[in-house]
Amino acid sequence: MLPVLQSLLVVVTAFIFQAAVVPHISIMGAKPNVILIVAALYGIMHGPSAGALAGFTGGLLCDLLSGVYVGLGLLSKSLVGFFAGLVQRAIFVENIILPMAAIFVATGISELVYVVFLFLLGETVPLKLLIINIILPTAIYNALLTPFVYATLRRFMVAKQDTPAIRIAEKYN
Repeated sequence: MLPVLQSLLVVVTAFIFQAAVVPHISIMGAKPNVILIVAALYGIMHGPSAGALAGFTGGLLCDLLSGVYVGLGLLSKSLVGFFAGLVQRAIFVENIILPMAAIFVATGISELVYVVFLFLLGETVPLKLLIINIILPTAIYNALLTPFVYATLRRFMVAKQDTPAIRIAEKYN
């Protein structure tokens, strides 16, 4: 399968999960942001361009579904995917603690970018309430969900890659 189609399939699947399942698994009002996790992990695994593209696509789908402030989620998730790709070499994905910490920070950055643009559009939200009730619980939830999303992405990426067949017998004939 082409890498672009494969990535699109992953992002659309994450979007469907975000739209259909996530509203039912909220804990004390905190909901994970699977699209953000996928965008950041794509950036970590494949570089800034792939992360930004995954964030752009997923953010656009989420914004179109919500219908409010179309483009803000797209922008925040694209930035997170891009910057996650920039720190790609500093995060060793074999150790799951580092991607979890990266997702925690990425969630905070994404939510703050979103809030800054809401503020520029004239919306006001008390910052203390926002951090304690929304950003921190969502960042913790996303970080705890990261190993599961990461394992699924790794399994999907490995299962769909075309690996060349190596025939040792032909080498020695």
